[in-house]
Amino acid sequence: MVAALATAVTVIVKSHEARELAASVEPTNLSTAENRTRPLVSPLVPEQQRSLAATEDPPDAAFLAQVEHKYRFLIADVEEAHVDELRRRLLERESQMDIGSRSRIDAGIGKLLPAESFAYYQTLKDSDLEQHHLAEYTGGISNVAPLDERQERIVLEAKLRQKQRYAAVMRDVGLDRESLSKEERAYAHAGTAEALKQYMNDFLAEVAPALTQEQYTQLKNYETTEFARELSRLQQRINAK
Repeated sequence: MVAALATAVTVIVKSHEARELAASVEPTNLSTAENRTRPLVSPLVPEQQRSLAATEDPPDAAFLAQVEHKYRFLIADVEEAHVDELRRRLLERESQMDIGSRSRIDAGIGKLLPAESFAYYQTLKDSDLEQHHLAEYTGGISNVAPLDERQERIVLEAKLRQKQRYAAVMRDVGLDRESLSKEERAYAHAGTAEALKQYMNDFLAEVAPALTQEQYTQLKNYETTEFARELSRLQQRINAK
């Protein structure tokens, strides 16, 4: 795994050197026009935006590391013989914005992984926001009561499980409708508040046994703030209907 990353980084450096040499003999205005922006790994997390070279160029080291981190627990579970192929497909998927292309890549990953691992992949592929929150929480507590890798995995997987249950409840709230009556709006407000409260409480209850008191207290404080922010966002969305 480390060897594959080292090879990719070497290719990146050589590719960048070749582009710099070409730029020295070409007009500056052409090099700007030739660059294209690679899509975000997640449109939900602005901090993850990055401008890379054209899609035919190798991905940069930061992109490689980010994809590796996003799927780190999945990669750790996969048989060593399939790791390189899985990584290649994950990199390909995360660099694509087109839904059809992503669906095609997902199908290929489904053939590569056993059913349980593929189901895990399905939860991780849309986990950018949850992973961003986990990184903020663990980063903020790292000097006080750091989490080990096992604890981080427990927190992330619990959040994703409860997220799926929350999404199922929210389908009945009516946020997908273009407009709401006064009664429907009141129902949506009540349903959203209750669903978010249940989501947070169930998540915290699930992870509590794996955390120390300090870790749990800090997580509860962080999640209370984040869930309040999400409730405010959804309330504004409901009021606009």
